[in-house]
Amino acid sequence: MPTLTTLPEMFAAQVHDRGDEVAVTSGGTDVTFGALDERSGRIEAWLVAHGVGVEDVVAVELERGHDLIAVMIGVLKAGAAYLPLEVGIPEARREKLATAAGAVAVVSATDRTVREGPRVLALDTMDEHPPLDPRPVHPDGLAYISFTSGSTGLPKGVAVPHRAVIRLIRGGFADLGPQETFLQLAPVSFDASTFEIWAPLLTGGRLVIHPPGRLVSEELVATLTDEKVTTLWLTAGLFHRMVDHHLDDLAGLRQLLAGGDVLSVDHVNRFVARHPSIRLINGYGPTENTTFTTCHTVTGPVTGSVPIGRPIRDTGVRTLDKALNPAETGELHVTGAGLSRGYIGQPSATAVSFVPDPYAEVPGARMYRTGDLVRRTDDGLEFLGRGDRQVKIRGFRVEPSEVEREIATLPGVAQSVVLAHTDNTGEHRLTAYLMPTPDEDDPESLPTRLRRALRAALPAAMIPSAFLTVEEFPITANGKVDPTALPQPGRTPRDADNNYVAPRSATEQLVCDMWAEALGLDRVGILDDFFELGGNSLLAMDLISRTELVFDVELPIRALLHHPSVEEFAEAIGDILGTEGATR
Repeated sequence: MPTLTTLPEMFAAQVHDRGDEVAVTSGGTDVTFGALDERSGRIEAWLVAHGVGVEDVVAVELERGHDLIAVMIGVLKAGAAYLPLEVGIPEARREKLATAAGAVAVVSATDRTVREGPRVLALDTMDEHPPLDPRPVHPDGLAYISFTSGSTGLPKGVAVPHRAVIRLIRGGFADLGPQETFLQLAPVSFDASTFEIWAPLLTGGRLVIHPPGRLVSEELVATLTDEKVTTLWLTAGLFHRMVDHHLDDLAGLRQLLAGGDVLSVDHVNRFVARHPSIRLINGYGPTENTTFTTCHTVTGPVTGSVPIGRPIRDTGVRTLDKALNPAETGELHVTGAGLSRGYIGQPSATAVSFVPDPYAEVPGARMYRTGDLVRRTDDGLEFLGRGDRQVKIRGFRVEPSEVEREIATLPGVAQSVVLAHTDNTGEHRLTAYLMPTPDEDDPESLPTRLRRALRAALPAAMIPSAFLTVEEFPITANGKVDPTALPQPGRTPRDADNNYVAPRSATEQLVCDMWAEALGLDRVGILDDFFELGGNSLLAMDLISRTELVFDVELPIRALLHHPSVEEFAEAIGDILGTEGATR
């Protein structure tokens, strides 16, 4: 049998071998490999009828579910590549990404008008077409585009070929096959979803799709239990929260992969001590090398730091100094079949990051400069940090200069510097330092105006948590801004659309104080919304846990979703305590 080297070929093999077996479970509904094959074939025919050709890019803006998976397969069958977009991202951001990728169309659930950019193809108006056979594509053909934050201030679209995804699936770092049930949890625009989705679909496993919307840990636990999930991938931040709050609920797994940022030794050791039979894998890798580059299976207690391990199959790593000489400690350079083509439409950026490999046996081979500093150890590689300003926020790679560039387009700002700081939970947060223009007549309201403008242009992970105004920036001897001389962010002023309303009871006062501490704000009013103030699912887990300790109550994490304001949340606590109500 010939080697299968593209995603449609590998999927077709699973359809042939297990067409009547369940491929995808979503919303309580099972879809077999055969049904998914037919549905994706009809979508392929629909796309082809609308002029989608080989190597075209089709943006896909759908919630997690059966349709998302069928459309992704249909795009690939048409010989095209998919650009995954999160539903609900700012319109300006969506148009910027689709245009930068050269997308010929956007597939969405329903029709909508767009100001500019590619046309919208709505699934609910899809014409019925008989399924087509997949178009033949080359292993080096484009499979998908994943955008990362760019150091030049522009997002960079990483162009990933079929061979790179196949190399990921055949990487040998985890157990794959019909016996495994995977959970698809990561945002589809995050390249971890590449592993979550394609590992089961191309090896005969079952893909369980977590419901869309804000992550609620109790719902995640229920999905893991009800669907008997065996393989789970978590960002470092979510892994830490699950260990803190739901360690016993992970007992049904066979393997857990975590990464996207540095893993806490304490959390790793607690997990291994409680679940020694579950395979825990620390996965490291830039988007440019298709999800995972190196992996380390934790086999016992860790001291020092958690290694990022050794390269997966068909991957090479080189630790080089600035002169590209081998070194025990240096910048990590990556080679092998996982390399992407580069950055779509950005040849200069591609040439800077993807350089000729001076040690290659094959002429013309490239290597990717990761910008990560590593040290070689007996356990493989140890991650030492970044050599530039790049930072991971909730698993997403963020270049502060891209945020600076967006701020520079807004009125009232003469100059800005965006820096990353670590909060008391160990998570990274961005702080924007602003120097107002001389004609800015209301500098006090400038942070609020900027925050609102950025929310319409950038994803949530790129919105600074704090905005601090300065009269001038401190300068080093060589004329550059000195970040070490800028003030450290403390409690930042409350920034909300509604007027401040002070707490009226002891319960509301306690809730306001806890929220202010968790969000790093100087104060919180009773009408303020936790998520509008910058809260997220990870912070919600911590806050619920603290609330339970302070009030000696048991709260579902969904309490914050159902009662997102202080007033509502305090009243819910009062109801549980059996009082007359927190606001009376």
